[in-house]
Amino acid sequence: MSAPAVGVPAAGAGEGAAGHGAGCPAGAGRVHLAGPPVGPGRVHLAGPAVAERFFAAGDDELSHADGWNAVFGGRFGRGVLNLDGERHRSCRQALAPLLRRSAVKDHQDLITELLARAARKLPVGTPVDLHAFTQPLAFTVAARLFAGMDEDEANELLALFGELRTPPAGELGTPGGNRAARRVGRARRRVREMLRVAVGRLEDVDGPVRRLRALPDPPPDELIGENIAILILAGYETTGYLSARLLWLLARHPREQQAVREEGGDPSTAPRLDAVFQETARLHPPLAWLPRRARSHLDLGGLQVPAGTEVFYSVSNTQRDPELFADPHTFRPERFAERATGDAAEGSTGAERHGRFALTPFGAGRRICVGIHLGTLETKLIVSGLVREFRLTAPDGLPIGDVSHNGSTVTSAAPLLARLDWLFG
Repeated sequence: MSAPAVGVPAAGAGEGAAGHGAGCPAGAGRVHLAGPPVGPGRVHLAGPAVAERFFAAGDDELSHADGWNAVFGGRFGRGVLNLDGERHRSCRQALAPLLRRSAVKDHQDLITELLARAARKLPVGTPVDLHAFTQPLAFTVAARLFAGMDEDEANELLALFGELRTPPAGELGTPGGNRAARRVGRARRRVREMLRVAVGRLEDVDGPVRRLRALPDPPPDELIGENIAILILAGYETTGYLSARLLWLLARHPREQQAVREEGGDPSTAPRLDAVFQETARLHPPLAWLPRRARSHLDLGGLQVPAGTEVFYSVSNTQRDPELFADPHTFRPERFAERATGDAAEGSTGAERHGRFALTPFGAGRRICVGIHLGTLETKLIVSGLVREFRLTAPDGLPIGDVSHNGSTVTSAAPLLARLDWLFG
């Protein structure tokens, strides 16, 4: 089993390429972190050995709230993602039934309808920025499901989220910094107003509002609204990026694209599509690093971590470890098809040899992403829906890597372009 890695995340690398940099071995395939380097008070970890301890840690040891609030600056409020302790447990208990696999399957028709509506606007015969298509689509789905918003409201909220995600330009006290602070303040006030309306709209609907209000110690309406905001934020960023990456990889691998197309059937249970989904999530996890802050002195895989240290677990580095996955930088969905059928070749490596911590694109343990089933279903519906209507081709060129501007979520280092042509007609 590989040892935990501690060091500076290296330059970004996409499928088929490897990046390297200070503190990391060449060919490690790291994601580029456009942020502060590792230093006193911050550490990056990787590997299944340390993952077991990382994911098992309680909130009194490794705080999710402190970790995620450092990433997003608290600009989206508090929700199931960035709460700790009893408040987190109660919110998750209320929301989890709405996001079970059986429950999200009921939303398949709505997702398919919104996809078809968005796909009708796609330009055919010319390169399309896939992420620019999938991100607003994923946001519209999340805003409809969690806040009951129509497309116009969803588009407004998406623009406001963009304002909140953009770090202020300049320091307070400077003209640029003051303008940015006022812009963020206006965006936060408008978001709170839209969420307040959503909470009132959904009070008689079996959804987040009713479930949270039914708790023995219900949160105030402001926190219910913030929970909705966090659900939307987490839902659209991960699903939007993973869908775009998967479509782009299929555009670069026409045989895989054709195999997914010919498989047909229900996308939620299609084995080849599932293998492609898992391999994409391995190569391009939408959360490259999972942030925490140590609230007490910890031993993490032999590393002594003082209280107050920012701790980042590198999903990306672990999932490209050659000791866990053969040819780790190569897009090879059959590694997961082999695992499902038990036909893995002699000498192959993979998550089946190392347990559940080799592949953790949605986290693991008691705090695994509460929306994992919705995100998985939505991604598969988007991909299946498009490849059954269009032939996707990607321009020739080098692989495109991932980049993170906040130390956790990622985007592509360049636009993910693909040309779409009708299969019929």
